[in-house]
Amino acid sequence: MKIAIFASAFHPHTGGVEELVRQLAHAYRRAGHEAIVITNRWPRNLPAFEKFEGIALYRLALRSPGDDAKSRVTFTLSSASIQRQVKQILKEAQIQLVHVQCISSNGFYAAQACRQLGLPLVVTTQGERTMDASQIFQRSVWFQNVMRDCLAQADHITACSRDTLLDVETFFGQPFGSRAEVIYNGIRLADFEGAQPYAHQRPYIFGIGRMVPQKGFDVLLRAFSVSQCPQHDLLLAGDGPELDALQALTRELGIEKRVHFFGRANRAQAVSLFKGCDFFVLPSRREPQGIVNLEAMCAGKAVIAANVGGVPEIVSDGETGLLFPCEDVTALASLLTELASNTGLRNRLGTAGLERSLSFDWDVLAEKYLQIYRSSLSSSDSVSSGSRNDITARDAA
Repeated sequence: MKIAIFASAFHPHTGGVEELVRQLAHAYRRAGHEAIVITNRWPRNLPAFEKFEGIALYRLALRSPGDDAKSRVTFTLSSASIQRQVKQILKEAQIQLVHVQCISSNGFYAAQACRQLGLPLVVTTQGERTMDASQIFQRSVWFQNVMRDCLAQADHITACSRDTLLDVETFFGQPFGSRAEVIYNGIRLADFEGAQPYAHQRPYIFGIGRMVPQKGFDVLLRAFSVSQCPQHDLLLAGDGPELDALQALTRELGIEKRVHFFGRANRAQAVSLFKGCDFFVLPSRREPQGIVNLEAMCAGKAVIAANVGGVPEIVSDGETGLLFPCEDVTALASLLTELASNTGLRNRLGTAGLERSLSFDWDVLAEKYLQIYRSSLSSSDSVSSGSRNDITARDAA
């Protein structure tokens, strides 16, 4: 099969969507298929085309109308040209199916191209309505319409958790029925094999993610400041608009000497940080699934996570990790104290989590997507054949 993945973001940006698209593209190639990636060209000085790890990567100015008159005029004048570029890429690559991973402006251009070229469309929702830092789906009627159009047109819809699927069904106003299913995001098990633990001068608790309010790192800092785990430091990896405020909060709480901001971590560094920690914490206020929980499990580490969104679908409380009520600083502090002082509990949760993570390898999950693609292509061929027969019958009449 020849597949075009329309990603809301991709290299050189890093994050959950970027990683899952990368892993799927590689898994498809290992299975004997071809996948190209089309994404937004931002910043504009990025090349329009490059081969990234052997993946054909196309960047286009996938514009959307903004709040001001100038941006709306720019969108009106340029969107048709962009659409022609999209169709040309799909034709030249002989694409058979389009897959939107995480709906943004990418969904607008993907859905139009599929209608015009008669291609099947698969849409995967990744918690866009809850995790977008700018709350664009709450503010913009245009983005709401793009999501509704993609969901209506899609031959098949997947979501990264049952919670996420329920959210978009509620938004759409009706269940999707047999068109939809849950496919969790995964991990590359091989990444963790033989990886060396990060060397820190003291035992450490680890957190990673974008420094934005949704991720709840302020909750973690406040809980850490009142927890009883004097032997442990706290290492936080990632960057984002809240970084300065979080660093200021550590000084306000008097814990700046025990909290270390690693900065943005590449893939190898992130794996090393997971391997080296005593346990992992995800304090999110909102979380569609929480792929980082799986990464911690794959590293054999216990997990503490906020009981939000799709997290409890991955982290079983008391079995593969410990859950706490969202934003409950006292409850989180108690769990930090308990896990920091109880090596046996950490080992038990870590062992169970590692076993749980084995079913989330990208090759396994990629095959689930490939089965959907085959079904969508088969249905599309049947519709096309039926249309051709109708035309033949009319001509004969």
